[in-house]
Amino acid sequence: MIFIACFALIVGLASGATVICSDYQAGGGGGGLDGYYVRPLPGNCRGRHGSIQNWKPTFKITRPMGGCKGGWKERNGVCYFDRRGNGQGEHPYRVGEEFCNQNQAHIFIPNDREEYLWVEQNVMTHNGWYWMGFFCARSGTRDFNQIYANTREDTRVIHKKLRAELAHPIDEHNTPCMTTHRNNNSWRWRYHHRHGHESHCVVCEAPMG
Repeated sequence: MIFIACFALIVGLASGATVICSDYQAGGGGGGLDGYYVRPLPGNCRGRHGSIQNWKPTFKITRPMGGCKGGWKERNGVCYFDRRGNGQGEHPYRVGEEFCNQNQAHIFIPNDREEYLWVEQNVMTHNGWYWMGFFCARSGTRDFNQIYANTREDTRVIHKKLRAELAHPIDEHNTPCMTTHRNNNSWRWRYHHRHGHESHCVVCEAPMG
C-alpha cells in the first residue's frame, strides 16, 4: 500500500518544527489496489511447458470485491480462498491464476511473514505444495530481488519483510514459477522452483475495494 511517512525535526527550542514527508511503497498486503501493477513483467517472461507455454500473467483487477463471498475469508481488507479446500482440486499455475482472475483476484503473494502464517493456518487446508504468485526473473537467479509477480507488485519491497529464499534458480521460461509447502519448516520460507504446468494447490487473494 502507499503510505505517507512524516516526522518532525525540532530545530532549536524557539524555532518550531520542520515537517518532512516522504511517500514509499509497502508492496500490498492490505485492502485496495495500492502497490499493485507498478513493476511490469519483462516482455521475455513467458512459460515454456504445457498450459503455460508462451503465457504470462497480464490480468488486472478492475472491479474489486465489496465484501468476501461465501467460502472466502477476510483479513485486513483482503479476501482469501483455498480452491482445493473447497473441493476443486489442484491445478497448473495458469489454470489457478485464471480462476482467481475470474473472481477479481490473483494467486496469493504474501507481503510479510505475518500474512503468510495467517493464511497458512486459516485459509490453506492441505499439507502440501501451494503456488506462490511470484512469476519469472530476467535470467536464472536465486536473488529474490530479481523476481517479478503476477500482481506486478515490487517484490524488492516485499522481500524486506518476507525474507524468503529461493531453493533453486528462477528464470524467464523454463522454471518461472515457485511453490511453498504448508506446515513444513524446511519449505515455508524457502521456495521450490516449478515449470508451471504441474498441479498444485491454489489460494486466491482478492483485495476489497
